[in-house]
Amino acid sequence: MRPRDSSRPARLRDQRGLTAIELMVTLAILAILIGLAAPSMSRFVVQWRLANAVNALTGSLRIARTEAIARARPVIVCQLAPGTATACESGAGAKELAGGWIVFVNNDRDAASVYAEAKGDELLVRQDALPGIASIALANAGRFVFLPNGLMRSNAGSITFDAVGFDKASPPLWAHRSLCISKHGRMRYPTEASDCSGGSDE
Repeated sequence: MRPRDSSRPARLRDQRGLTAIELMVTLAILAILIGLAAPSMSRFVVQWRLANAVNALTGSLRIARTEAIARARPVIVCQLAPGTATACESGAGAKELAGGWIVFVNNDRDAASVYAEAKGDELLVRQDALPGIASIALANAGRFVFLPNGLMRSNAGSITFDAVGFDKASPPLWAHRSLCISKHGRMRYPTEASDCSGGSDE
């Protein structure tokens, strides 16, 4: 057996580093593991952002319905006009909520259902654009108007959520979500596509 070199301190005798080959093998394995994990991580982030957007809009719609009943006043959810703090988008282009929305009590009961603080309208929620969301599209133009009896002024409709970075015409199922809302304000989440024609009114 080869005698140990007692002329060197024990700390230096037992210390051993990595060779260049060992380091290259370690880095190669790490690169492979990162490559395998990256797609799953990207999918997780996309799904988390979609769920966050669905929850934010669902919460705003529930607040609107609850406050309409409690205050005996119409409460409105409308698309936030670009470059403004509280103005509602109007016209045929008011079918996209990805840029943000507001919820307000329409105390002046104007027919156009626009927010006017000077006329007594009260802002309840202001939601800015959510990251990673390309589109939150409404099937019906205009806005959600909840009446004091809890019903919506418009008929039932659907809302589709699409993540950034995918073809809107045919996104993968995990990059697309849908929300169906009935005239009674009840919401459900279809598992596939954006079909709200079937299902119950719940």
